[in-house]
Amino acid sequence: MKTNKWLEAIALLLVVGTSFSLAQKANPNPDEQAIRKLDKDWSAAAQSKDVAKTISFYADDASALPFNAPIASGKDQIRELWTHLTSMPGFSLTFGPTKIEVAKSGDLAYDVGTFELKANDAQGNVTTQIGKYVVVWKKQSDKQWKAILDMFSTDK
Repeated sequence: MKTNKWLEAIALLLVVGTSFSLAQKANPNPDEQAIRKLDKDWSAAAQSKDVAKTISFYADDASALPFNAPIASGKDQIRELWTHLTSMPGFSLTFGPTKIEVAKSGDLAYDVGTFELKANDAQGNVTTQIGKYVVVWKKQSDKQWKAILDMFSTDK
């Protein structure tokens, strides 16, 4: 009789735990949802070569750490970086998150993802570079998320 009660208790805990886990996945953190939307909009802005919109996702004091280039600090240098990237012949860029973690404090988050960058080589042939990125987000005083650190590198 006692064994059945223990089995029932364990079964109940498993059901409750599974339900809680499913509920969390069904209702993700609103900050995570906001960052996912920002990523989608940011990728679309970059893909359309809209430099002004692309850099609007950065905080004023942000830094970008691109591959094969020095650190770009502040919006002016980040604008120069994106102007250079988007002006490459054949430029096409898409990116998206594979993982987003929001700090319990709710004011910092990080976003890990992948990207695909296309551009023409010196002979005019399209080349594709696959890579990964990490973005650190900080909630600003107006409650909007802005990227404060953007690091990306190619896989090869």
